[in-house]
Amino acid sequence: MATQAIEAAPSDSAPTDRIQVLVLHGRQSNQNLSGFQINALKSACGKDVDFNFLDGNIPWSYRPGIDLHEADQMSVSLSKGMDMKVWFMHTTDDKRPRPDLWQQQDPSVTVNYENPDAAVDALLERVRDGPRVDVVLGLFEGSIIVHLAAARLMQQNESLPWELSVFFGSLPIRDDKYATVFAQGRKAAHKTIHVFGRHDEYYFYGRHAAGRVAPEDYYENALVMEHEEGHRLPGSQPDAGRIYGRIATEMRYCLGFPLPDGTHPMELHTWRRTQRPPKPISHPILDLDVMVPRKLRILCLCGGHSCAELVKFQTTALRMAIGKDAADWIYIEGTEDWPQAQKRYIKEEEYDAWFAEEPVVSDMEKKLSKGAQLKNWYMDTLHEVVPSNKPNREKQFDPTTRVIYHDVVDNIEKLRKQIIDEGPFDVLVAFSQGCIMTHLLIGHMRKETPTNVFPEEHRRFYGRDSGEEMPWRLSVFFSGMHIRDKDYMNLFDTPSPHPTVHVFGKEDEFYDYGRDGFENKPQEEYYVDPLVMTHGQGHMFPSDQPRAKQIYDRVAQEVWKYCGGSRGP
Repeated sequence: MATQAIEAAPSDSAPTDRIQVLVLHGRQSNQNLSGFQINALKSACGKDVDFNFLDGNIPWSYRPGIDLHEADQMSVSLSKGMDMKVWFMHTTDDKRPRPDLWQQQDPSVTVNYENPDAAVDALLERVRDGPRVDVVLGLFEGSIIVHLAAARLMQQNESLPWELSVFFGSLPIRDDKYATVFAQGRKAAHKTIHVFGRHDEYYFYGRHAAGRVAPEDYYENALVMEHEEGHRLPGSQPDAGRIYGRIATEMRYCLGFPLPDGTHPMELHTWRRTQRPPKPISHPILDLDVMVPRKLRILCLCGGHSCAELVKFQTTALRMAIGKDAADWIYIEGTEDWPQAQKRYIKEEEYDAWFAEEPVVSDMEKKLSKGAQLKNWYMDTLHEVVPSNKPNREKQFDPTTRVIYHDVVDNIEKLRKQIIDEGPFDVLVAFSQGCIMTHLLIGHMRKETPTNVFPEEHRRFYGRDSGEEMPWRLSVFFSGMHIRDKDYMNLFDTPSPHPTVHVFGKEDEFYDYGRDGFENKPQEEYYVDPLVMTHGQGHMFPSDQPRAKQIYDRVAQEVWKYCGGSRGP
């Protein structure tokens, strides 16, 4: 369908003593809705600024499975009978039936725009032939039309014929055919302001562009600002007042209009260098059903011959470091009763001797477990080259001993299902045997090809673009050990990019063993960029100060680094 833009009847000529702003609405919008959205910006700009509007001419209609939701009643009411519009249509080669949000954010998906040139033509014709335009204001998808115009004009060695562009929720050009000039490293010599909401579901995408050049990097010396809201223009103070006031002042300065009293030009951007906050390392933590911030969720796996109550006590200091009320913690234990389950794998007459070689449960552990059945994640048997009466752990320390994990694939699937059914989870924390189980889980899941086999309530899995992306963001291992069963050592033939933290106690009897690979690789080498820390204690969560606090504080930093950058709502 052809795209011819319509405009809100601008006056025949624009007065020279007034700033002229042309507004391009976002997707699923129109001039009436966008006019309401910019009311606070209008107030900040003052009475000598005129806002005109340019609309796309492709009607928007809800497409189940592509759009996230129908138009809400407020948007319909604010549209005042006007159809909602888009600027152009597009298709993708994504084979997975998931909403467009996740298709566009997957770097491996190819996006094809359908005749976006008509929308660019309409913008340039309005600027060149209509009343004067000083500033173009692009809202969300409307920003793409400006970027496309910039790319075209750069290829023609022309400049954008207006002074300043302001973007809210700036989105990248996703059809690579139209972004060639930016992919070559060229930048437009044009003044731009980019405003992002840190809890916008498009925030990470807008600032990273699915592995491509991001919109703020299309232009020389961009000014980038952020607020703490989502996919909307800011409305909460003080961010809203700060941002709108800054835009209004920068606009006046660019166009040579009087500045507010007390404003000195040296306080302004002046477009001599890029000014922006750091780019995010991770997506915001959101409830993806309603796209609002939610609380951090941490899944904690206890060790072997342990239980959920024990690991809850063990992680007290770590919980405080992350934030007493900043996260919901879910504590889980293995499915194998310890030690009784071992009877399935050894002869009855061997059981007493085997149990005598197992670790002794302390009085403190008995008290903290509150009588709960202790659990293992899996049971194993040890097969020596030359049988001996050594304790089980000493047998395991012998590189020649063959260790066999029993029913581990079934137990991995149980854990995987628990993560799917009880998620979302953002961080996994594991202790001792729980670390081995997590390595095994990651190793199996990285071999998967993500598909939409989950029901709609598991929308979070749509963003898993490859098997290497776990459905959580970070794994933290305390007193972990490597995979000992040779049948599973191939899970990490190549290192996983999954972010990890590994904490070891140098007085742990398992320390040397845990950091050895036993004819394979040490566990931290399972991962591309592991953070490794040590303390001077044993097989435990550290408690001796000041080292314990240093470790927990650093773990907390890593958690928030990979979970949106702040402690959330």
